[in-house]
Amino acid sequence: MLSEVLKLRLSSLRRGTGQPAEARADLSMARADASVARVSSDLAECFPEGVVCQTPYGEVFACDVSLKEIHSNASDLVEAYVGVFTRAAEQRAVDGLPQHVELLGRATPQTTALIDTETAGFHGRPLFLIGLVRYNGDDLILTQYFARDYTQEAALLGQFADLLPGVDLMISFNGKAFDWPFIRDRMVYHRLRTESSFAHLDLLHPSRRRWRAQLPNCQLKTLERHLCGRWRSGDVPSHEIPQRYHSYVREQDARFIAPVFHHNRLDLITMVELLVALSGSGTSADDERRAMTPPGRR
Repeated sequence: MLSEVLKLRLSSLRRGTGQPAEARADLSMARADASVARVSSDLAECFPEGVVCQTPYGEVFACDVSLKEIHSNASDLVEAYVGVFTRAAEQRAVDGLPQHVELLGRATPQTTALIDTETAGFHGRPLFLIGLVRYNGDDLILTQYFARDYTQEAALLGQFADLLPGVDLMISFNGKAFDWPFIRDRMVYHRLRTESSFAHLDLLHPSRRRWRAQLPNCQLKTLERHLCGRWRSGDVPSHEIPQRYHSYVREQDARFIAPVFHHNRLDLITMVELLVALSGSGTSADDERRAMTPPGRR
């Protein structure tokens, strides 16, 4: 069952309307305030798909949601995602392939994980949410591990570490510089096993090579806006996320943290769409030109 908070937040996604950016921002915040006011303060009510997992290091809250439950074009996107690996494998014999194609050609959808993290600050601060996308043979499953207080970080990391032996390729956005080093450092802090044998594809670098001459920057939200035609309405700003977590830990009120779950899920969905766009799956020249046109000018 799709949680009420996700329905509220996903319903706020809008394509470009031609309004000035300032007006869009004002409307976005108004919708966000209205949505949060209607969300339950109880985490389990916000995310009924969530369960409390018992680990050797304590408890951690875990949510699984199918992409087909939350994305209107999920079937096509899942098919395109699987096709990325098929095409990359077929091209492996070609000399001079981009590195990201070579990495994809050696992996499979079932042994690949896309990851995105949310932290309580920069290095040395706790990590409280890890989001993953994995293919189960039929659908893409979004999994989120959440530490409900600071003491559950070890359990969160331990649960994540248990998945690593089955991962041959990790995909992230700016993850080589931030997400994975952060995870590894927190594992060391908690004296957890940190060995890994997976390859790592950071989508930031091929995105820069492909689109930096056409876009103002290659931040994830900029790529999302221009390639997916999606403007996030009411999304929590990244700089607010640490304080929202501290407030949640203090008050145990899910209204502080529910928008962060939504933010993390949207980042993961955008990464899937970005991977497909990088592979050229289903993208014609006209599609590409439209993608490079800012929302509101189409």
